Amino acid sequence: MKRDDPDFMERISLDLETRRVACKILDVKDMTGKEDLKKAYRRVAMRFHPDKNPNDPDAKKKFTLAKCAYELLAEDKPCAELLNEINSWPGVPDDSKYRLDNPWGHFLWWREKFFDSEKSQGAKGKRSSCI
Repeated sequence: MKRDDPDFMERISLDLETRRVACKILDVKDMTGKEDLKKAYRRVAMRFHPDKNPNDPDAKKKFTLAKCAYELLAEDKPCAELLNEINSWPGVPDDSKYRLDNPWGHFLWWREKFFDSEKSQGAKGKRSSCI
C-alpha cells in the first residue's frame, strides 16, 4: 500500500463492491471456476437477451451488465458499464424500501430493480451469496 495514495482504499472498496455485484448478476459464489462462470454467463445471457425480451426496455442493459460481470470475474477485465452502473446510484427510489446512505442499500435496490423482476414472473431458483 502506498502512503502517498489517499484513494487506495476507496479504489479497493469499489473493486470489491463491483465484484460482489458481478457475482450477484451471474448468481455465482466468490471463487467460482472459469467453466462454471461460463455456464452461469450463458444462462443469464439467454435469460436477458434483448431478442428474447422484446417488451423489456431494460433487457439490453441487463444483457450488457451480464457480459461485463463475466469479463470482470473470468478475465479480470474491468468494464466501464458495470462501474458506471454502480456509480449511478444517486437517486432514492420512490418507495423508500432501502436505505441508500450506504453501498449495500444501493446494491439491494439496484438488484431488485434490474434482476428480481423474474421472481414476480414466477421464475424458479435459489440465489446464492457471493461472500
